[in-house]
Amino acid sequence: MEQVEQNRYSRRPQQTSEQKKPKPNGRANKRVLLLTRVLLIPGLLFLSLIVGLMIGYSVLGDRPVSEVFDLRTFTHMYDLIFEGT
Repeated sequence: MEQVEQNRYSRRPQQTSEQKKPKPNGRANKRVLLLTRVLLIPGLLFLSLIVGLMIGYSVLGDRPVSEVFDLRTFTHMYDLIFEGT
């Protein structure tokens, strides 16, 4: 009976076995979040660069999309830009 009276006047709510749940590890959550930021954001940026090159080269340049991935295309652009230097 003393246990019940003591819990009645305490400031913390009484926890039953159903309410007790293990808390997730905060350190593991931070690592997952950091890993997501490190891998996901650069991956999405790279993907958007590739899609932008494909759309720009095929729509604006009226060229086939496969030429975007050809190294000779970029060496030709480099030669055009830095021809007089």
